[in-house]
Amino acid sequence: MTLQEMLDSLDAVVQTVSASLQSSDASALEQSSTRLRDAMVAVSQLVKRFAPEDWTPAMLDRAQHLNAEITLMRDQLARLTVLNQRRAQALVPTADDSTYESSLRGASQTGRARIYHATS
Repeated sequence: MTLQEMLDSLDAVVQTVSASLQSSDASALEQSSTRLRDAMVAVSQLVKRFAPEDWTPAMLDRAQHLNAEITLMRDQLARLTVLNQRRAQALVPTADDSTYESSLRGASQTGRARIYHATS
């Protein structure tokens, strides 16, 4: 694979992730972001095969542009993750007074759940 083909392939994956970010299809976003991660691993391995002299100024500019796009997408994915975590927490809030909360925090157990203490 040449440098040009590598950049073309990475650009196609970046465009797919960008389109997935703008759609409301979570599974498409998951698949495209996984493809982006795999493409980045492949690119990092492939780049090692080329010498710095193999990079033309146009290719360097394109690589820097792709780097900026990927950085922006990473930030967008992080924001989307936080937003989805907040939405999930709003739908399923954590209970402050649950039967097993103390065991999750590492507090000592008395052998019986709190509900059974009230009846004995």
